[in-house]
Amino acid sequence: MLSRLRIVLVEPLRPANIGASARAMKCMGLRRLDLVRPRVFPHPDAYALAVSAADLLDTAHVHTSLHDALLGCHAAFAVSARPRHLPLTVSAPREAAISAIAQAQQGDVAIVFGSEEAGLSNADLLLCTQLVQIPSDPECRSLNLAAAVQVLSYELRLASGEVATRGVRRDPPATEFQHLVDALDQSLAEKGFYANKNRSLVFERLRRLLQRAQPNRAEIQLLRGALKRLTEGG
Repeated sequence: MLSRLRIVLVEPLRPANIGASARAMKCMGLRRLDLVRPRVFPHPDAYALAVSAADLLDTAHVHTSLHDALLGCHAAFAVSARPRHLPLTVSAPREAAISAIAQAQQGDVAIVFGSEEAGLSNADLLLCTQLVQIPSDPECRSLNLAAAVQVLSYELRLASGEVATRGVRRDPPATEFQHLVDALDQSLAEKGFYANKNRSLVFERLRRLLQRAQPNRAEIQLLRGALKRLTEGG
């Protein structure tokens, strides 16, 4: 699923941050970098900070608008530290990463970051399907651009199930979580739970409830076993 993820930097001001972001991406297995109206690119500072990720700069896609950068994407997650009063679901990086990996099964998914000074405009945010906020101290809320890219890239790698570090809790692949919620949805439909209800809305609430619990592989297997038993016994 990582190959279907795009890191999109909107109007990055400093070439060094572009290079550092590319390095953060490559360390976590992400390969596609998209730039929207970069102030200066390419630039030696970008390559100096990219270190071993110069190939990501060589293959970066440069666009004149965020709309163009999102063409072909199934979903787009906007990363912003500022409180927003917009009709977008707000989630933390881990929850967003699980959702992004799950949706990457349907097509490309973009993770969108704004410029170092102004962040993302409301117009850009409304082109996205979800808002991601990194929990930070209120006295120093905004991360450096490359640091924010590193946080999201790390969570996306965890969610993809590609981390196998001994002694560290390993989150289940998003496909296992999706199989659980699909089985729950099917069982509820068969039992008439959705009668006189908006099925898609109710199911989305149930999915988010399970996402917040962040079940690991063993817990997902336990839930699927319990669900199968209840279904067979019904």
